[in-house]
Amino acid sequence: MRIQVLIMCALLASAAISAAQDDRPIGLVKTASGEVFILRDGRRMAALPGHQLVLGDELSTGATGALGVILRDDTVLSLGPSTETRIEQFAFEPVDQKLGMVLRVTRGLIEYLSGKISKLAPGSVRIETPVATLGVRGTRFVARIVP
Repeated sequence: MRIQVLIMCALLASAAISAAQDDRPIGLVKTASGEVFILRDGRRMAALPGHQLVLGDELSTGATGALGVILRDDTVLSLGPSTETRIEQFAFEPVDQKLGMVLRVTRGLIEYLSGKISKLAPGSVRIETPVATLGVRGTRFVARIVP
């Protein structure tokens, strides 16, 4: 009985740690103008400078919106008008060699400047669009996605 209780406590603790890691900030909004939003857990909120971003956040800009984001590994994202993107995966734990990022851009204009993840682990960053997947190996690019 005592062992079962200890096992149950260990499982609950590991689940709590895992959930806490999912809510860890992975970046922040640096600049925002016009209509800019973060969709998190079904809630839509205005994206304001200083707002922290977490894994799974969807970023969107309206017809007059522009958004600048800095991720924890120093990756810089700039979103132009009428853009939608989601941070699908993000891991930046160099000590444990956990490095990777996947961004899904469904429409709009995005500028990407690679950070430390693509420098430390080339090929571990992907930008997915409705028609193509880009493998990033340390670069800067601008893409317009028209669905």
